[in-house]
Amino acid sequence: MPYATIEDSVSLYYRVEGEGVPIVFIHPPVLGYKVFKHQEKLAHSWQTIFYDLRGHGQSSRGNTSLSIDLLANDLKKLLDKIGISKAVICGFSNGGTIAQEFALLYPEHTSALILSGGYPKVDHLSLKSKVYFGMVMAKLRRIPTVAKMQAKTHKYFKRDEQELFDYAKKADGEKVYEYCKAGLHYNATPFLHRLTMPILLIYGDLEKTMHRHRKPYLKAARNVEVIYVKGISHEVPPKKFPEFNEIVHNFLQKNKQAGFLD
Repeated sequence: MPYATIEDSVSLYYRVEGEGVPIVFIHPPVLGYKVFKHQEKLAHSWQTIFYDLRGHGQSSRGNTSLSIDLLANDLKKLLDKIGISKAVICGFSNGGTIAQEFALLYPEHTSALILSGGYPKVDHLSLKSKVYFGMVMAKLRRIPTVAKMQAKTHKYFKRDEQELFDYAKKADGEKVYEYCKAGLHYNATPFLHRLTMPILLIYGDLEKTMHRHRKPYLKAARNVEVIYVKGISHEVPPKKFPEFNEIVHNFLQKNKQAGFLD
């Protein structure tokens, strides 16, 4: 199994498939990289990079409290280890906080930014309640319960559910709590003007409360595209993977032809 040791106490599990422009996928709390299992199909056209954050899946937990900039720097160290100098960074839900922090810290290493269900900060009650729920369940050491719920709501095929559950329940409760808390207090809004790379925002059309989060990006960043996927709420990458994969593929193709992706 491929592991990258980025600190004495931290080894990150990762997988690299395909060739071409690299695209890195960053998962939300609990689920681990398996939430992107159906994005492996993108390796037919692109180089796909999947990994588990600290305290998730098969990665070690480390001895440092999690913060968004720490996790963004973990990704930089991982890419250095595997010899990737520049990549498209794709974050799902709270994974988007890490993705945009990486893009802000390392714009020269970011070809493009893709956020599915992304936001610059948590400032809406419905989103806050979801994050608080995750923190409470992690504090109560109820990760298997959360894993079961996540597996059920993020499956596409029935057979996905058991696989997602078995993987998600590996998550370390303390690290899940820290990841949720870090995302809760993250705020990139004042810095969005520094994102000059192409940005793709993907939202489910049924999750109306998330649509407002597109506005700060459209106002501040230079090159932003917004796409709504029909018939789905927040779980676009796993539950609408044919549409999601096509959207990502077309976005990459368009920007490659325009010379934005080297």
